[in-house]
Amino acid sequence: MIGPLALLGVSSVVLVAAALAFYWRTRSLRPNSRPYGYAVVVATIAMGITYLCMAVADMSGIGTDFIRFIGYTVMWAALIPVVCAVAGADRRLTLLLVAVVVGRLWVTLGSWFLEGALAMIATLGTFGALGGGLYLLFGPISRAARSLPAERALLFTKLKYLLVLGWGGLVVTGLLSGSLSLADDFVGQLIVIYVEAILLLGFGGMVLRSSAALEQTASSTGLLSFDTELGDAGTPGSTEHVDHAD
Repeated sequence: MIGPLALLGVSSVVLVAAALAFYWRTRSLRPNSRPYGYAVVVATIAMGITYLCMAVADMSGIGTDFIRFIGYTVMWAALIPVVCAVAGADRRLTLLLVAVVVGRLWVTLGSWFLEGALAMIATLGTFGALGGGLYLLFGPISRAARSLPAERALLFTKLKYLLVLGWGGLVVTGLLSGSLSLADDFVGQLIVIYVEAILLLGFGGMVLRSSAALEQTASSTGLLSFDTELGDAGTPGSTEHVDHAD
């Protein structure tokens, strides 16, 4: 039976190889579409390196949770701006969603070291943050995507539900193996890696195969565009102007 160390090593190799494949595919895109592909590469290789560091830490008898959550921070900080850019969401909505998702990560980690009422409050906080993230994604960000061309709207819808799958899977696994201790470390780690692989490989495949949607996005919205205002999100016709794109 494969052990935890081998599981981390194999996962690292798979994700680094996937990141290289994503990079190769990104280079075939038009120059203005490549930043979206590079964001996918950063997210994927970040988790590949994270698994490698976790394997080294495990061999040294060092805890791996902190390392994993650093990897998560980089991963989500790279993926969420891509989703928001495809949706036509403005910079403040994008940064707010990043803050909610990353904040939930670290509250989850903190809850594992708390007991009693504090642990319960922290656990409830993770669900509150998850609810806030879902509200942003299905509320103002989805409204910003209403007037998008068909290819771009389809890509956003796919990415949106993939994010929900990733969030839900990681939250549930974190509760089972961390806060509630209902799964041992190996089982919890196996499930988490499975969810992460689906998220990263699925995200990369969807984004990099949607060259038309990426070109439409690049022509109107940049990653973390600083030229838009929150009130512009969802305004009909706002995606037609480069300097006022959502």
